[in-house]
This record gives sequence, C-alpha cells and structure tokens, in this order.
Amino acid sequence: MSDPSGLERYNDIMRLAFEGEEGIDQGIIEKFGRVFPPHKALIEEGELRQRIYWILAGEVYVGRRLENRFRVLSTLGRGEIIGEMSFFDRSVPSATVMAKDEVLALEFTRDNFREIFAASP
Repeated sequence: MSDPSGLERYNDIMRLAFEGEEGIDQGIIEKFGRVFPPHKALIEEGELRQRIYWILAGEVYVGRRLENRFRVLSTLGRGEIIGEMSFFDRSVPSATVMAKDEVLALEFTRDNFREIFAASP
C-alpha cells in the first residue's frame, strides 16, 4: 500500500464529507481502515491519543472503569463517529471505547488532518 499525497488524502476526506457513507470505497478503507478485535480499546479513558473513528461495521461499548470493573454506558455501531471531542479540544477522554465484537473503523489522526489542511487551497 503506497502512502498517498496530501492532496489525495484531502480529496478522500472531501468525498467522505459530501457523500457520507456512499463515498467510502475500498481505496478509502485501505488508506484509513483499521480492524479491532473483540475487547480491544479504541479509546482509553484518561489517555490522550487524538484520533477520530468512524465505525463501518461491528459495535463498540462506551463505558467507564470503576475500580476493577468496566461499566457499560452505551453501545454504538455502524455510522457512529467517536473521539471527536478530545480530538478537537485536546481534552482527555472521560470514557473508554472498546470493541464489543470485531470492528472495522476509519481512523483519522492529527497527521491526516495536517496533510489535508496543508493541501487545502
């Protein structure tokens, strides 16, 4: 898999922004897709990672760790976007997001966005 230029990534993101799920093709999944096995954390409570995830398949638990237990607050699935609050305001996540089953998600990092903005006219 080759590393696409900033302009190619910008075009991919713009297609997603305007076309939504219809804009997701195999090329987008190859560039930004990530598979999480069951019980793998996408986002850890208290850990600043600054990533945004768009869930394409599977479900995740959103919960909090209480002592040595995990309390599920909600379950999210296809079409949900997670991690955007801590990504944009650089806050520490107040919940853990964990794969309930195998999850396919698009992962956007701060580097992706830097390249996109650098390529933006």
